[in-house]
Amino acid sequence: MEVGMMVFISVTVVGLLGWALMKSEHADDLIRLAKQKRRLADRDHANEEEDIFVTKREGYLARILAHAGLESKYEQMRNAWIMSAMGGGFLFAAIMMFNVPELFIVGFILGVPIGAAGFIFYLNQLAKRRQAKMTEQLPQVLETMVSSLRAGSPILECFKVIAETSPDPIRGEFKRGLISLQLGKPFKDTLKEMCIRIKAPDFRLLTQAIFISQDVGGNLADVVSVIADAIRERFKLRDFLAALTSQGKATAMFIGCLPYGITLITYAATPGYIIPFLNHPIARIILLLLIMWEALGFYILMKMTTFEV
Repeated sequence: MEVGMMVFISVTVVGLLGWALMKSEHADDLIRLAKQKRRLADRDHANEEEDIFVTKREGYLARILAHAGLESKYEQMRNAWIMSAMGGGFLFAAIMMFNVPELFIVGFILGVPIGAAGFIFYLNQLAKRRQAKMTEQLPQVLETMVSSLRAGSPILECFKVIAETSPDPIRGEFKRGLISLQLGKPFKDTLKEMCIRIKAPDFRLLTQAIFISQDVGGNLADVVSVIADAIRERFKLRDFLAALTSQGKATAMFIGCLPYGITLITYAATPGYIIPFLNHPIARIILLLLIMWEALGFYILMKMTTFEV
């Protein structure tokens, strides 16, 4: 037994020594191959980073993220969307579990689309604020473009000046367009892509003016200056309408909050009048539906007193 163990150990040691000798003979080749593999991996990683910029994603979520400036976080936002939908399902299932245990599956089925819609609503609000901010910055951008054009600069140089001097978030869009042009993308395709990301109708008007100027000629600086003046006049009209409708908005807010206020005051003054209603499981479901219905009515009232200019 001891002889067999010694033979096994000897064979193992000889095999390890032979493997070490063979590896030492090809050590330089292995090191060179490892370096080459590392360089290839770094190059592939760099190509992937470029693809993130040039690749356009299609779909509803991709369009919202593009408007919100979160296109680079597509995977993260998609996972958050799924988690929000599942969280809404579990939340409604828990509410139903404590009130009507037999309907917890129905609560989960109803909660999933509500959670997903809530996350989309949040992204739409981010996109709306970002688009509004870019619309506010557009007259200043057009004035910069007019100054550059009257100084004799080409349109590509105007894009470069705007990408360097304008504030965010519109600076990022022009910088993205400038990089696309430097990578060899056609000018018209670049502007069309910017129109998709910048939803302002005035920017679409600007792109049409640039296209016409390139096709038939003309004084582009004067056209851009007229567009900038039109945008400022539209802003004045928007502020004037906001002042006229401020009383209607205040009335809508008061009417929308009135049922909640009356309910809270009644609960604080006479709890015994409300508590029996809240203790009934069916009544809780009805109360939740009433809150949702009242929120919908409040939203409709606010939309009736809001004008898009």
